Amino acid sequence: MKMIRKSILCAMFPLSMVAGSVHAQGIGRSGTYLMPQDYQMMMDKLTPEQRTQAINIQQKMMQMEMDHQEAMSQMEIKHEHEMMQMQNQLLDLFKGH
Repeated sequence: MKMIRKSILCAMFPLSMVAGSVHAQGIGRSGTYLMPQDYQMMMDKLTPEQRTQAINIQQKMMQMEMDHQEAMSQMEIKHEHEMMQMQNQLLDLFKGH
């Protein structure tokens, strides 16, 4: 289970980065914030304290996104498992007829 979840997360991260680069700066289609193209120039203008705060916020955002993706993966796996169990119950029910 953990290996499947990790592989899904590893596959989703580069995909989300590629998909994010296609959108205009600001809010993407999925409703997530996308970094502006001139991000590095903006970071250079910040004071060291502000830069540290910006980095901390970005790390929290990335962690939140990863947690969300992990929760979604777990929910999908649980859903698939329960659906397979119910399908097996239906098959067992119809076997005798």
